[in-house]
Amino acid sequence: MPLFEIGAYAYIICLVEKKLAIEMKRSTLILIFVMGFVFYAFGQNNQMCGADVPDSRWESEFQRLIRRDKLNQEPRASTYTIPVVFHIVHSGEAIGTFPNLDSAQINSQMTVLNEDFNGVGLNADTYPANAFVNWAIAQGLPASSLDSKGRVKIGSLDIRFCLALYDTSGNALPEPGIDRIDIHSKAWTNPNTLTDRVRFKKYLDNVIKPQSIWDVTKYLNVWVTDKSRSLHNMGVSSIPPFSTLEGIPVSSTTDSTDGIWCWAKAVGSYPLYPSGYYKSNNIAGRTLTHEIGHYLGLRHIWGDRPCANDYCDDTPTASSANTGNPSYPLNSGSCSSNAPDGEMFMNFMDYTIDPYKYMFTVNQVERMQTALLHSPFRNKLGSHGLCTSTLSNAKLNDNSLPGLYPNPTAGSIILKRVSKYNSVIVSNTMGRIIYKERIAREDEQVIDLSNQPNGTYYISLFGDESTRILMLLKM
Repeated sequence: MPLFEIGAYAYIICLVEKKLAIEMKRSTLILIFVMGFVFYAFGQNNQMCGADVPDSRWESEFQRLIRRDKLNQEPRASTYTIPVVFHIVHSGEAIGTFPNLDSAQINSQMTVLNEDFNGVGLNADTYPANAFVNWAIAQGLPASSLDSKGRVKIGSLDIRFCLALYDTSGNALPEPGIDRIDIHSKAWTNPNTLTDRVRFKKYLDNVIKPQSIWDVTKYLNVWVTDKSRSLHNMGVSSIPPFSTLEGIPVSSTTDSTDGIWCWAKAVGSYPLYPSGYYKSNNIAGRTLTHEIGHYLGLRHIWGDRPCANDYCDDTPTASSANTGNPSYPLNSGSCSSNAPDGEMFMNFMDYTIDPYKYMFTVNQVERMQTALLHSPFRNKLGSHGLCTSTLSNAKLNDNSLPGLYPNPTAGSIILKRVSKYNSVIVSNTMGRIIYKERIAREDEQVIDLSNQPNGTYYISLFGDESTRILMLLKM
């Protein structure tokens, strides 16, 4: 080949290589930008969930039970009660030092749950005035799914989450609803050293949960730990098993694994208790709200596939999870059936940051009610007296038991049969002490709470040989 042709070919190859290098550099920059955006989005988002996706057999059974309940007009409990125990896993840190969270941060989480599941949570009052009105008309939603403005209605489960007052042996807990576990006492690996998601979940299911779980028919078990920075999950929940099914979901829920894990920095509410440990100031307790949604049978709002089914007729389809802090309307037409109002990013089963999600729908409430009625790990919750100080007639005549009345109260209460105790402390759900007094060795003691706001209060009685905790509702 002549030298000038060789030179020409070499020149052309050089140009091609240079062009390829430029394109590769451009692609690399685009990739870096996209990945940076993704990590930014998830950095802003304080909700990532590792719950298993239920299979079709589980959903078929769920749908059968929902249809049967509607046909039979199955009676619902007037108010559901779920006793909660937080297993706080630490490595010897003092109480109030991360991840050994103090009771006030836990109590702020309980406040969030009781508001969120009853339709009055943070920012529910910002629900747009025309939210999903046109979509509801197009879908022909029934009046039961709509509010007075024609919007998709914010649902209320009419439920009470309460910190368990007693452990599995019937002993009063020093801190209501809290079980502190030092990993050294169990010879456990520190969860924050497990960098692989699958390995982390297996360690939870095979070691931590079985060695610390409380009876799943009596308690909602919540494990709170630290985690590796390489893991993006903020929470993982089991889903309700049904007695007629075997071996589903894929990771089967058992009496040694049922419950929820949450990262310690995603528990509690910064707006309610800013002194706690949080991933960011956006943490408002909605990670646990989301995971309890799964615990009671809800799916992600997008159905875990683009424009898939979450089996609730009153939630518009969504193309994928939403993150950050979107505004309404969002992504109208992203799926064929969500026009003209778009996706329900404010739903608790989405991934938007905590202050921007604030609702369940009526159909989601129906699913949760069905799980509470029919799952063998759910349908006995609240029936064991783990959260109540209400005494039966037999116990009222038992001179060994302290009691209080009236409960609920509008102001003052009377403590009875308290002569064997030395002191009494009254605290609110944030752990703040509002009353502390010595007991004058009398059979009765009057406490005036008329200047306190309505809500739940804990009455702690301390004696030389025993401690007893009573729960009071002020209305």
